[in-house]
Amino acid sequence: MKMSKYQDKYSGRAAAVLGGGPSLPDDIVKLPPGCLLIAVNHHAQYLCKPDFMVYNDHREGQDDELRRAILAGNVIRVSAEPESDIEFDVDVWTGFYSSNTATWFACWMGCDPVILCGMDLYQSERAYFHDYVDKPHFHYPLSHHIAPWIEEAKSRLPGWERVRAMSGPLVSVFGQYRNGSGKIADGMRQGCGKIADGGSA
Repeated sequence: MKMSKYQDKYSGRAAAVLGGGPSLPDDIVKLPPGCLLIAVNHHAQYLCKPDFMVYNDHREGQDDELRRAILAGNVIRVSAEPESDIEFDVDVWTGFYSSNTATWFACWMGCDPVILCGMDLYQSERAYFHDYVDKPHFHYPLSHHIAPWIEEAKSRLPGWERVRAMSGPLVSVFGQYRNGSGKIADGMRQGCGKIADGGSA
């Protein structure tokens, strides 16, 4: 399938871009019903069965867990790498992080809102909510990790106004996701209750 065929494919449907930060387990249970799930790398697969997995990492830079998830092919893979199930036949904003590409993909598909979850930008005590091998870039300052979002996102994301963050530093860039009543999405546990048990949205 070509990326051009995915333009506005899910117009008006809520989508969640699932990072791997420590906030993800709390964020994911606050999502609205019927939310399209887009995993950034393999992290979210510890908690749910996503609809898509987006990754930028070149083969030589992929850690073992990500490599296994790519080779398993249990989810639609979205990447410029050869294993991708979607061919990049349009100009895709890959930014600096896989989360940049995943957010672009949700916007490209016309999703509304696009909800960023588990995107702590390595500012918590832990880099991820699951076990991991520590790396130097996990300790870079916030200004490094947030730079692509501040400098490029609003010019490269189609319909960036639809993007909101459930929590974390990106709330300052896109605003915080609120439910239909206008309230911050605390306690919205209906609709995604099965996700944490391994179900699909």
